[in-house]
Amino acid sequence: MTPLKKLAMSSALDVLYYTQAYRLLSKDWSGVGVIFTLHHVRSDANKNDFCPNRILEITPEFLDATIKQVRKLGYDIISLDEVEERLTNKQFDRKFAAFTLDDGYLDNLEIALPVFEKNKAPFTVYVCTGFPDGEVLLWWDILEEIINKNSHINMTVAGHIFDFKTKTTAEKYAAFNAIYWTLRKLPHEEQYAEAENMVKQYNVDWQAWCRSCSMTWDQVRELNKHPLVTIGAHTINHYALRKLSVDHVKEEAGRGREILREQLGEIPKHFAYPYGDAGSAARREFDIMQELGFVTSTTTRKAVLFPEHAEHLQALPRVSLNGDYQTQKYVRLFCSGAPFALSNKFKRLVVD
Repeated sequence: MTPLKKLAMSSALDVLYYTQAYRLLSKDWSGVGVIFTLHHVRSDANKNDFCPNRILEITPEFLDATIKQVRKLGYDIISLDEVEERLTNKQFDRKFAAFTLDDGYLDNLEIALPVFEKNKAPFTVYVCTGFPDGEVLLWWDILEEIINKNSHINMTVAGHIFDFKTKTTAEKYAAFNAIYWTLRKLPHEEQYAEAENMVKQYNVDWQAWCRSCSMTWDQVRELNKHPLVTIGAHTINHYALRKLSVDHVKEEAGRGREILREQLGEIPKHFAYPYGDAGSAARREFDIMQELGFVTSTTTRKAVLFPEHAEHLQALPRVSLNGDYQTQKYVRLFCSGAPFALSNKFKRLVVD
């Protein structure tokens, strides 16, 4: 997110918060629970002015404060198994929250786990099997690194020539946003081919990069043995599933689950869609996950949970613990459901 967009968003949230308008909406729009999305938990998160992937990083101090705040607000922190149980059995006497971390980063084990242990809070890690295998090209991270280290960028992506001065923070963001969204919108075969060209041009060993920030299979097994932890499935290659054929979606989700079974000795019951927005997962993908037998599947569509989500367990929304908004006023605001009531035009379900 660019600094200007972040300012506009935070200003809108601040209006909701400081006018207390969120309290008026909370009664009808806070729902019965919330599932939080996280990615990285890093001690040095957000240390640079240029940090376009900042939304994927929070500090352990913020995570610790958030867990405490959620409990102070009266929420039970529960596993995804219990989320499903409370939804299907209509157990809504107390609000509930679940914490989920996507992809399988090493910091989930080394930094996040001690925070959850300290607070005796269960959580889920959705593991993309290509991460411990060192086979996922984390092009969004590498693009940030390339731009951060260079004062000039010149590359061709999908026939588009990108020539940017990247000395200032504003220039770096302009380059990142132009190249990121060009790559993001490509079909996955073309996307990976273009990303491979990018890393070759700038001499980045993308497999070493992936291995350096991901858990190994031994570490995934170690995490899986912990009583607070649930391991969920997150495909093999972290493709946006909506861009794939039906058979390819089933291969990514089904084979990814089978690889986890082979490595962990148990079948994951819960699934998260890579990227998870409406452009990456929709009704077709929800139906496929139902067919494959997942108990729940989570998106990144932003909303709290309502009783009606019991009928849409393959399309559960989540709320991002966003590195751009690491203050507890925003946690209170998000739990109220008010921002999502407005952004979703007062629709309780966003499952189309």
